Amino acid sequence: MSDFVIYTDQSRLNSQLPATHAIVIGVGEYFYLPGGSREPKTEFHGGLRQLSSPPESAKAITDWLLDEFHNPDKPLATVSLLVSEKSGEYVYSHPKLRKAVTTRPATFENVKNAVRQWKNFGDRSEKNLILFFFCGHGVAKGLSGMTLLLSDYGESDDMPMEGAIDFEALHRGMAQCGASEQCYFIDACRMVSTIATETTTSGQTIIQDNQNRSFDSDWKTATFYSTLAGEAAYGRKGKPSFYTEALINGLRGMGSNNRNGDGVWRISTNDLSVAIHQGLATQGEKVKIPTSHLVYFEFHELRNDPLALAIVYCDPKDNNSRATFYCRQNQNEVNQRSPAEKSWEIIVPYGRYDFIAEIGNQRKQKVEELIMPPYREIKIEV
Repeated sequence: MSDFVIYTDQSRLNSQLPATHAIVIGVGEYFYLPGGSREPKTEFHGGLRQLSSPPESAKAITDWLLDEFHNPDKPLATVSLLVSEKSGEYVYSHPKLRKAVTTRPATFENVKNAVRQWKNFGDRSEKNLILFFFCGHGVAKGLSGMTLLLSDYGESDDMPMEGAIDFEALHRGMAQCGASEQCYFIDACRMVSTIATETTTSGQTIIQDNQNRSFDSDWKTATFYSTLAGEAAYGRKGKPSFYTEALINGLRGMGSNNRNGDGVWRISTNDLSVAIHQGLATQGEKVKIPTSHLVYFEFHELRNDPLALAIVYCDPKDNNSRATFYCRQNQNEVNQRSPAEKSWEIIVPYGRYDFIAEIGNQRKQKVEELIMPPYREIKIEV
C-alpha cells in the first residue's frame, strides 16, 4: 500500500463501505536535540532531550488496534505507523502481519505524506471513523495552540519549525475530511516554551483549512490531551507513558457503558475522557490532569467484560497505613496489598467482589460489591 501503512484489510478498503483508519506516531529520537544522532545540534532546543517512552507507547496503541479494536459497522481497514527511536530503525511485528515491518521515521516529510494519505482514506466515506495518536515532544506559546515536534525538528536553525506540526491548524484542516467521526490522542507536553514563544511560527500546516465543511454530515471530533494547557506530560523510561496506559485501560472498558440495554459495552468519547482522568489521577500529584475537547459519539465495542477501577480505603483513612487489604471473588483471592498510606487502587474485570481490611485481629469487609466502569469507591469502616 505504502511505506507508512503497516496493516490493510484490502477487502474492506475495496468495498468502499464505512471503515476505520488509524495513524500512530511515536517520536523518541530527535536528531538535532541534545543526545541526538545528527549534527549540528540546534540552538533552539528549549532544554528538551531524547525520549524513550514514545516508541513503547506507539507499539502499545498499535497492538491494541490490531488485537482489540472492534467496530462492526466500521471495521479497521488501515493502520499507519511512524516511529523514531534512538537505536535506529524501528521494527514492528504482530501476528496479524505477514512479516515484521521496518517503519519509516517520524520526520516532517514522512508524517506529512502519511497524514495526507490517512485523510484520503477517511475521504472515502462520510461514515468513516479516523483515529490519530501522537506521542513525543509538544510545546505551546501559551494556554492556546500547540506545536508537535517531529524527529527532524531543528535541522536548520534558520527555520527549526520546518520539523514541526501546527496541531490546531491540522485539526481545523481535518474538518475538510469526509470522515464524520474523528478521534485525536495527543500524548505530549503543552508547556509554554521558548521554542514557541520566540517565534511567530507554530509549525507547518499539513492540511489547509476552509471556512465551510463541504459535506452533508456533521463533524464529530474528540481530542484527548495528556495534560492541561501549559503543563508537562510524563513518560516512563522504556515503557508506555502514564497517559497511554490510562488510555488503553479506558479503551479496555474503564471508559465503557452498556446504557443501550443490549448487553454490549461500548466506548464513548465522554466516558473515555472520565476514565483517562481517573486513571491518571491514581498516579499521584506529579502527573497532571488530562483534558479533552469533544463531541459525544461511540466508536468501539468490547468483545469481553470491561475493566473497572476499585478504590479501596479505610474509614478513617488514617488506618490505611495499618491495614492489609484483600480482594476476593467467589472465595478466591484476586489480589492483596500490604499496609500503605494511600488508598488501594485495583483494576479488575466487571463483576462482584468481596473486599477485606485486616488490622491485627480485626477484620472488616464489604461483600458482593459491584465493580463497574469507570470506577467504584469501597469504604471499609475500621
